[in-house]
Amino acid sequence: MAFEVGEGERHQVTFSFNKFWGGLSISVDGVSVVRTIRVGSIGLIKHWDFVVGQQEQHQVGIEKHREQLFAGFRPQPVYAFVDGQLVAQAVA
Repeated sequence: MAFEVGEGERHQVTFSFNKFWGGLSISVDGVSVVRTIRVGSIGLIKHWDFVVGQQEQHQVGIEKHREQLFAGFRPQPVYAFVDGQLVAQAVA
């Protein structure tokens, strides 16, 4: 999933998740913000927050939801928020 952030100062945010291997990455303009491998998880919703921009700053939040059982075999919705507003959604 990829989306744009900002009006005058534009940035490209990219979210990538591999259900099979558990690799997750979030990058802004090609620079890694989050990179992790998830083997197991107790929570059903995982949330990442970060600020994008220098002169024009925006609060970005990304949520990944999963089912309690057989999550690796089920769709996992992902939601992206900029300044509290939903701007993109996808299924991992």
